[in-house]
Amino acid sequence: MKVINKIASLLLMSAVMFSSCNNKAGGDDVNLNDVLYISSDKNVIQSNDTDAAVFSAVINEKDVTAETVFYLVEGEQMTPLAGNMLKVSQAGVYSVKASYKTFITAEAVTVNAINMEVPAPVEESAADAVKTSFVHRAFLNQYTGTGCGYCPGMIRALRKAFEDPETAEMAVLAAVHSFGAGDPAYIGSPRSQSYPYLHIDMVQGFTYDMDPYAEMGVLKNALKERTASPAKVGIAANPIYKDGVLVVTVSVKAANDGEYNLGVWFLQDNVYGQQTDNIGIVGSDKSYSYHDNCVRAADSRYLGMYTGHPMGKVAAGQTVSRTFVLNVNETDWKLKDLNDLHFAAFVTETVVTETGKGKKVKSYPVVNVVDCKYNEPTPYDYK
Repeated sequence: MKVINKIASLLLMSAVMFSSCNNKAGGDDVNLNDVLYISSDKNVIQSNDTDAAVFSAVINEKDVTAETVFYLVEGEQMTPLAGNMLKVSQAGVYSVKASYKTFITAEAVTVNAINMEVPAPVEESAADAVKTSFVHRAFLNQYTGTGCGYCPGMIRALRKAFEDPETAEMAVLAAVHSFGAGDPAYIGSPRSQSYPYLHIDMVQGFTYDMDPYAEMGVLKNALKERTASPAKVGIAANPIYKDGVLVVTVSVKAANDGEYNLGVWFLQDNVYGQQTDNIGIVGSDKSYSYHDNCVRAADSRYLGMYTGHPMGKVAAGQTVSRTFVLNVNETDWKLKDLNDLHFAAFVTETVVTETGKGKKVKSYPVVNVVDCKYNEPTPYDYK
C-alpha cells in the first residue's frame, strides 16, 4: 500500500491580487486567470528550532517554489522567510503568505507550533494495512441551545432514538449550542437558520419538535439509508493530551478514489445549563439541563464552510493525515472530568454536479465519522 502524508488543509486556493493591466503577467506561462497555490508538508510542528514546515508553490500546474518568496505575517507586517522553511522556538500559531512575480496569496497558510510531541499516525499490522472495508456511520449535527424553548422536543426525540442500540451504532452526534450567547456551551458558529434543527451528514435536515416515537422511526430510517452503502473511507486517530493541550493526528484511508475533506469537532459531555422549555416536556426532569456532545471547537472551517479541510484527491488504498490542536479551557468550560472530553473526526467528499445550464455545483456530504476518546488511539473500524 502506498501511504501519502498530505497535510491538505494547507492546500489553500487563494484569491489573487493582480497589479498589471496586461493580459499576461511575467511570461507566457502565467496569465490573468491563474491562481497561486501554496502548501506545506506540515500544519503542526514542534517549537524546538529544529522541526520545520517546508512550503511549496504552484501556479498553472507549474512548480514555482524556487522563484517564490514566502513571508511570515504578523498583523500588517510581512517578513520574508529565509527560503521556504519555517522553524520557530516559541509555541504559537504562525501565518505564512507567498508571492510570485505579480501574484500574492490573499489568504495566509497557518502552522501551529507546539512545545510537545506531535503524535504519529496510528500504526497498523501488515494484515490490517491492506484492508479497506470500514464500518459506515452518519454524522448528526444537532443545532440547539439552553435558551431555545422548542429544543427539548428534539432532545427528547434523539434520546428515544439512541435508546435503540442499532440506531446508536449507526451515528455520531454533535450538539452545536449556537442559539444564544448565554448558553454555557455556546459556540458562535456554525449556525442554523432555525432551531431546533438536525443535519444528517450535512445534506439532509429535519426539525424535531413532533412526537418522539414518530421522530425516532423517521431518524432510524434516514440513518439506515445514509449508511447502507459501503464506507468510502476509514478514519483513525492518535491523540496526546498534556498540560491543557490536546494534539491529535487523524488518518484517512480511502476505500474508493475521491476528493476528500477532513474535520474534527471537539466535544464535551455533562455541561450544566438550565434548559428553557416552551412545550411542557422538561417539567421536573433535571437531566434536560445536563448536555452531552457539546461542540467546544469546530476545526473544519474552509472558505467559509465547516465541511472540512481539503485533503486533495486520494486514490483507493492510500492514506492521508492531518494534525489538530485544541487548547482545553478547563475553567471556562467547567470541565471537572477529562473523560467528558472527546472528539468527532469526520470526512466529507467534494461532489461536483452539473446543472441544466452547464453550471457546476459543489456539495460536501459526510462519507464517514468516528467518535474518539481524548486519551487513547482510535484504530480503523473494519467491517
